Amino acid sequence: MKKRLLLCVPVLALTGILSAGAANNVPITKLTKNCKPLINKKLVIPKVPIRGLSERSHKRISRALEKLAEENYDEAVILFKQLLESTSDQYVKATVAKYIGLAYAQQSKSIEATEYFSKALDLGKGFLPHKEIQDLTQNVASMLYSNDLKPKSLEYLERWMKNSNTDSEVVYTLYAAILTDMGKIRESVCPAYWAAKIAKKPSKNAFGIMLNAHFEFKDYDGTIEILKQLILDFPTEKRFWRNLSSIYMNEDKIDDALAVMEMFYVLGYMETETDYKQLSSIFAFSDIPYRTAVVLQEGIDKGVVEDTEKNWTNIASNFHVASELNKAIYAYSRSAAKSDTGLNDVKQAELLSDAYKYKQAIQVFDKALKKGKLEDVGKVHFRKGVAYLEMKQFNRSIASFGEALKYKRWKQRARQYLSYTKTQKANAAKL
Repeated sequence: MKKRLLLCVPVLALTGILSAGAANNVPITKLTKNCKPLINKKLVIPKVPIRGLSERSHKRISRALEKLAEENYDEAVILFKQLLESTSDQYVKATVAKYIGLAYAQQSKSIEATEYFSKALDLGKGFLPHKEIQDLTQNVASMLYSNDLKPKSLEYLERWMKNSNTDSEVVYTLYAAILTDMGKIRESVCPAYWAAKIAKKPSKNAFGIMLNAHFEFKDYDGTIEILKQLILDFPTEKRFWRNLSSIYMNEDKIDDALAVMEMFYVLGYMETETDYKQLSSIFAFSDIPYRTAVVLQEGIDKGVVEDTEKNWTNIASNFHVASELNKAIYAYSRSAAKSDTGLNDVKQAELLSDAYKYKQAIQVFDKALKKGKLEDVGKVHFRKGVAYLEMKQFNRSIASFGEALKYKRWKQRARQYLSYTKTQKANAAKL
């Protein structure tokens, strides 16, 4: 029977469990080990000649931009469209279409904005700077996604990657998210992996997509590695601790599960009924009854765990196994108070007898008999008789053993104790 303190071997072992990676490290798993780059870093970006605007176009664009700055969107759009229809300059057309898209975007008219940004892309090839083309491509992809046009959004993101020699966390994360939404869980892993890999700081979104995929494909070793890294990167995110402990339990890695939840406890993160019950149950799996009971009772005392007969019975039985009789007696009293049967009263009374508190034991035995619905009434009368005998109240002891004689299971033992009690009574009278 184990009654160990909180900070013990498993908690100390947590250092090893969580030290596999450093900040912004991305685990190599069965699903990520073959992830190839999504872009060609050797891609030569074509240079676009720097183009200027004619004085007339410049004035007309400036006038429309003034209206845009004043948030006079309707007039700005009219001026831009007039120029778009009247000019034959491809560069001007592409630039104006981009501004029209911007005007609609500022009004949250994403469908119209997407239309004109797409038009700017078609018109701007070979005329607009490469970065401007890429930014427009990304914007269109985002807007298509927001309008639930996921396959089309993927096309634009793939176009962006095909024409880029520079990684983008935003593009990779969006790409992975869309694939996940479309049910292409396996395909989402690598873009999420690269998003996390190149992020300037740990990316919760990218890791979350990878976590979902690893769990979906039952790669629990990979799931564990990702959760460990998430805890290192986001130590105050309680759900990662809970999930890691649960996965360890599912994989029968009880010591690791206990280490995680004990540290969770030490850090003061326990806040839900599930937290207390999970830690308590892991202690139970680990054959540590004292801690099983203490943690569950703490949850009740804090008002987090429900104050029920079942929970108090669990606490009492574990304190009993841990030989903490006084604590078990108290817990059984709390459990008994919530029950309309005398079952837990009997258990409490038996422990009171074992603790030599015979007077209290008899009172509780009587309470159990009054409540009724007992599994073994003869046992109660027999234990009452023994308690009276220990107190040398022979007449009451004889009466209790007499009641026990009525029950077949206790008849022989009651007869023996009855004979012994009468002898003790006679001896006491002689004295």
